[in-house]
Amino acid sequence: MAGVVILRTADAVVARRAEVIATAAGLTTVLDSAASLPGPPDLVGLLVELDLDDSLEAIRDARSADPDCTIVAFLALPEPELWRRAEAAGADAVTTRGRVDRVLAETLADRLSGRRRARRVRLAPLAEFAGRLGHVGRIEDTPAGPIALYHLGGTLYAVADTCPHAGASLCEGELEGAVVTCPWHGSQFRVTDGARLRGPADFGLTTFPVVIEAGDAFLEMPA
Repeated sequence: MAGVVILRTADAVVARRAEVIATAAGLTTVLDSAASLPGPPDLVGLLVELDLDDSLEAIRDARSADPDCTIVAFLALPEPELWRRAEAAGADAVTTRGRVDRVLAETLADRLSGRRRARRVRLAPLAEFAGRLGHVGRIEDTPAGPIALYHLGGTLYAVADTCPHAGASLCEGELEGAVVTCPWHGSQFRVTDGARLRGPADFGLTTFPVVIEAGDAFLEMPA
């Protein structure tokens, strides 16, 4: 039996386009506008309209039922808070209605080929960082732990916010230029590339790519 993509949407146009994409990939689709997940054992993908009730629960249920399930969520208009909640619930990609065809096709192709695309976390429109320098934010809940954001020289940088020596939050340390000092024991790191400059920490910081697309900033998490 062919793999199944569940379409949890009330948008008939999106559903038709998703069916074409799934059929081209050799998959079947099931239109399911109710919260009746997890799906069949051959579930390959889930397309979720976030404007529907219980959409986040559907994402969590599908992710729990099959960690490898490809989950794409979409919104008619960007809503940053709902976007972030969908990512936290386990969506591989969150996008707008106008881009959902492309994103669904790309993520399904990755799943069927065995590739794992890096998961993107939407940060904010790039314009929101334009007048702010130094430490500009902290993302608490990611698969890689807390991540600190810095805006220096017109570029956004993302690094692990936990000091590898004893676990202090580096956001609470002093930033001088591109160098942050751990508030507990004085280890120093360069936030532009994570390099360790001074101990007692033995290792540098993990860095994460920040991608700019259509005026928005996204953090790329490892696949």
